[in-house]
Amino acid sequence: MININLLPKALKRIREPGYWRVLAVAFPLLVGGVIGGITYLTNQTIINLERDVQVREDQLALLQPFLAEQRDLQQRQQALRQLISIAEEVRRGRVVWTAEIAGLLELLPPRIDADTPSIDFRSLNMRSVYPPTSDPNRFEGAAIMTEMSIGGTVDGPATLARFVRSLENARDFGVLFQNASRNADTDLFTYSLTVGGFSGGLR
Repeated sequence: MININLLPKALKRIREPGYWRVLAVAFPLLVGGVIGGITYLTNQTIINLERDVQVREDQLALLQPFLAEQRDLQQRQQALRQLISIAEEVRRGRVVWTAEIAGLLELLPPRIDADTPSIDFRSLNMRSVYPPTSDPNRFEGAAIMTEMSIGGTVDGPATLARFVRSLENARDFGVLFQNASRNADTDLFTYSLTVGGFSGGLR
């Protein structure tokens, strides 16, 4: 039997090849599979990263006591270094004051008699100068490491002058004359001097 389609061309059914149907179904499935695979891989990557972060956090938590101990040791080390530095400064700037005073007493003028000194110290203030410093206007510009302010009484200007000259000629000392005045109630004079001790005994 012969079938003849008498419909207009616009209304005629067009028979398409079967593979288009296959593609129409397979393509969305393929795209969905790719997207699903990418999503799965992304999720797995995130899970792995979160697991790594958790492992690192656990390791860090285990190390916290050791890190705290290390910080404490570093702080102690820094404090110890500071103490050592201070001790070194003190050691280098140390002054044996007994030796300084003994050297000063050796330069005193002789006594008038056994009971009456020709000069005395009523006040004695001492300070260490470290590092040793020099001033062109003091002690002939020599570097000093000690400074002593001396005040007291003396039996007369001649005795005070001898004491000042002894200090000026001494290898270990220098002197700055401050003042001298006669006491109205006695025959004694009051005086004040500044004595500098030279570093290492050298002028």
